[in-house]
Amino acid sequence: MNKYLKTAILLLVFSQIDAQNIAYRPNELLALSKRWILVNNKIDKNEIFLTSYKTSKLKANTFVMSFVSGGKIEYDYETNFSFKSDTRIEFLDIVTDESSWEFDSLNNQISLTIKGGYSSLEDFKFKRSYKIERISDGFILHKVGEEFYEDLKQKARTEKIQLALLKKNETAVQIKQIVSEKQHIAQAIVVVDNVAQKDPNTQVNTANLSTLTTSTIVEVKPVEAKITPVIVVDYAALSKDLLDKSKRWMLVKNKIERNDIFLTIYDESKLTINNLIMSFDTEGKIAYDYESDPKVRICAGVDFLDIDTDETSWEYNAERNIVTLTLKGGYASLDDFKFKRDYWVETVEDGYILRKLKEYYFTDFRKPMKNEKKLSH
Repeated sequence: MNKYLKTAILLLVFSQIDAQNIAYRPNELLALSKRWILVNNKIDKNEIFLTSYKTSKLKANTFVMSFVSGGKIEYDYETNFSFKSDTRIEFLDIVTDESSWEFDSLNNQISLTIKGGYSSLEDFKFKRSYKIERISDGFILHKVGEEFYEDLKQKARTEKIQLALLKKNETAVQIKQIVSEKQHIAQAIVVVDNVAQKDPNTQVNTANLSTLTTSTIVEVKPVEAKITPVIVVDYAALSKDLLDKSKRWMLVKNKIERNDIFLTIYDESKLTINNLIMSFDTEGKIAYDYESDPKVRICAGVDFLDIDTDETSWEYNAERNIVTLTLKGGYASLDDFKFKRDYWVETVEDGYILRKLKEYYFTDFRKPMKNEKKLSH
């Protein structure tokens, strides 16, 4: 009897521990302070691998995400600059306004609605439910259900093909009508000629053939293939606001050494805590300052980016729509880092995104030199 009682008690204890673990897992995954590295930058596969964020795990262009309140998803890219930039990496971008999460505590499942892609933000959109599995240093989300998956690229291709077929059919109908009209004209003229040859004095009533004259035949031309004209984009016009020295831009997240730089147009209503406000001044110079909403208390946790304006400059190539930034600055001092990079200027609704294309160099002055390590030994 004692054996059965002990066994029952042990089973009860283990079941309670297991239940606590199940309850604990989503709390850690969905904690506001937690950031997760998306392994392989793949989110549209059947399984999603998330490992806990550590700077030591960063490689070239690492996707870092977090589940924030209100069912929203935030993400950014971070790079360990000891790794060379890998052009083979597919950059995943997510439309955060159309992406969300929900948690089912009863079944320990998370539901994700994601829109995004690699070549554009219009590659795919899906809603799926996942079973949450805890692993040693993160989580695996196993797909268990799918409400929908839309291949937006395939949809766009299908619409393009349908439009091309429609235009082709319209052209075929036009050609058929022209051929029919030409045949009708030719037959009518033969009738007129035959009547005139039999009796030159006979007057032929050509009232119904008023449109069937020789001049009409000359005006009938075959449909020529239309060549779509090359559209020349005026990049200088699109980027003129960005480079207007009277315009002021708010640097989103104060992170300028990341791969992409997000700039939104300055507005007092957007001010929070210690916002870096910058402008592209004349002669390739950059001016900046900090502003805060006076109603918000100062937060000591904000990273203050300072820029060495004497060693910072910009150039813009209007033909290629590329801005080149040479920038020196840092958070602990003005000597944290210095880089020179090419960015593609992308216009968005409320500002610009500078997409990193090429890096000439990146010097991290915070990183101790190998020679100094050797000398210390």
